[in-house]
Amino acid sequence: MKRLLLTGAAALLFSMLVPTTAQAEPSPGATYVALGDSGAATTGVVDLDVTAPLRCVRSTSNAPKLVAERLGLALDDRTCSSAKLPDLYNAQGAGIAPQFDGLGPATEIVTLHMGANDADMTEFILGHCHAGVVSGGCAAEADPEWDNRIDAIAPAYAAALADIARRAPNATVFVDGWPTYLTNTSCPAMLGLLPADAAYIQSKFERLNTVVARAAADHGAVYIDTVAASRDFGMCADPAVRWFDPVLADQTLLPYHPTLAGQRGVADLIAAAITSSGALTR
Repeated sequence: MKRLLLTGAAALLFSMLVPTTAQAEPSPGATYVALGDSGAATTGVVDLDVTAPLRCVRSTSNAPKLVAERLGLALDDRTCSSAKLPDLYNAQGAGIAPQFDGLGPATEIVTLHMGANDADMTEFILGHCHAGVVSGGCAAEADPEWDNRIDAIAPAYAAALADIARRAPNATVFVDGWPTYLTNTSCPAMLGLLPADAAYIQSKFERLNTVVARAAADHGAVYIDTVAASRDFGMCADPAVRWFDPVLADQTLLPYHPTLAGQRGVADLIAAAITSSGALTR
């Protein structure tokens, strides 16, 4: 358990305490603006983008950049690790402009992947499920507050989508959900996580998906379901194909964060959704 807590602490410190460098942000008007947290920003230590604010731990191989490359889009990547919905409107830190600053009338495509930090997913996963291994696990002592925190992001998420439509009136908005992290089994790389808790954690990500999918539908955004496509590539899959690093992270040093294979997989789904929507042919 000590090793687990140290791993989680290292990930948190890496994303929060590395120096922040000032950066000349692209001016509004890029064809494609990516908004999001670490689920979209990073592959951890893989291909770190040293031109971005280091606190954002943004990768040159993240899903937005792969989508832009694949579709030939000019990208303004505003994604940043640890971001919450208020960071769309406000500076997340020195040298990190509000993510909404990237939006404008020339924006045609917007992707949004955010909400897990607002729902305190890390707090519950590490503090209740992984720490709870020694006392019988979190599924056996389900905390209704977790569901409450997830459901509580709905108004702010809906407001953010409405603001995107106002700031980028010519854009089509794509909301990608959280893929499959775990199924109903565990593995040694999860350091003793109980199978029941693995399924419990995944159910919370899928509850979060339901919240953002409903908001997307209500505001004319395109929701991209990533659960089914990633079912065989969770944290207990073969390291060569898994989409997320487990607690014993050997690719990104960030447990529960996307590997390069994960970013590629999500990029495939986003690019396909953009193409099939006809948004680029209008």
